[in-house]
Formats: sequence, C-alpha cells, structure tokens
Amino acid sequence: MKNLKTLITNSFSIIMGILIYIFLSQNFFTYSANISGTTTEDARKGYQLIKQLFEGGDATPTSTAMVVGLFIISILAGLVIICSIYNLLKNFNVIKVKNEKLDKIISIMNMVFGVLIAIFAIVSISCTYAYLKNGLDMSIAKTAAETLTAAGMPNITADLVLNNLMTNFEANIAWSNITNLILCILLAISNILTFVFDKRR
Repeated sequence: MKNLKTLITNSFSIIMGILIYIFLSQNFFTYSANISGTTTEDARKGYQLIKQLFEGGDATPTSTAMVVGLFIISILAGLVIICSIYNLLKNFNVIKVKNEKLDKIISIMNMVFGVLIAIFAIVSISCTYAYLKNGLDMSIAKTAAETLTAAGMPNITADLVLNNLMTNFEANIAWSNITNLILCILLAISNILTFVFDKRR
C-alpha cells in the first residue's frame, strides 16, 4: 500500500459517487396546487427529471438547464467512481503503472470530474429553484388545460387556468436535492485532496 491518505480519499469518493446515484432516485422537488377545487400534489425524482431530457418535457431554459445538469452529474459520478477504483487498485499494487503520463492524466481527470460535478450540482439546484418560482406553474396549468378540454370544457387555455382557476400553488426543493448538492461538493473536495496527495508522493 503506497499512500494511506489517497486510500481514504479515493474510498470516500467512491462512496460519495454511489450515494449520488442513490439520492437521484429520491424526490428533487414537490409541488401542490388547487385547480377548480381539486388539489393536485406530486413530486419529481432525479431520474424522472433526467428522463424528461429525452422525452421533451418543459422547454423553458431553467428546466432544460436543470435536467441537463442532472444528466451530466450522473455521467460524471460514474467516471469519478471508475477513476477512484483505478487509483485504489494502483494503491494496492494490483495495477502496475508503467506509463507515468497516463497515471498523471487520470489523476488530473479525476480532480476535474470532481470539480465539474460540484459546479453542475450548483447550477442544477439553482435552476431548480428558478423553475419552481417561474415555470412549473405554467407546466401544471398546461396539463390541467388539456385535461379540462378533454373532459368537454371549451376555451380552456393554460393562461386561463394559471390566472383564474389555479390557487394555492406551492413548490419546494426536496431534501434529497440539497443532500445531493452537499455530496457533490464533498466529492469535489475529496478528489482535489487525492490529487494533492498524489502530487506530494
């Protein structure tokens, strides 16, 4: 075993990466609204939002940035896990590194992935907040207008629902979204420390 510090930081990065995937399966925001006397309540999980990227979903800039950010986070988390496993195997001499340039490149990439994951987590939660404040209400109104029109009510538009029929709209960022942001920041710190410890060897 070459370096106890890098063993700890790489192990920590792997755990953080796995936890990010776990928390993506939890609610990222919740919302409720009263439309014509009927209360609508729902929540969106991280993976549902990522799926929305491939199904169209809301075309607002904030919702697009939110789901793109989550998609990139899901990719980067996997890359961090792979790089950290490589570093652990190298640390235990399971992998013999003959090409020092390749080793340095992987070390730099791992640090960059960690920093990027934190940046995209901040972007994603910021866009989630903006979307909940301005965008989600219109999305709900559009869905309600389509439902009411299909039920036989004529001249029902999303604007009519939003301005006249919808009351008590409330939307909140869920705890797992905040937790994922913290995990991403911790992962970034861990990867930076790994890079520093590797450089000092």
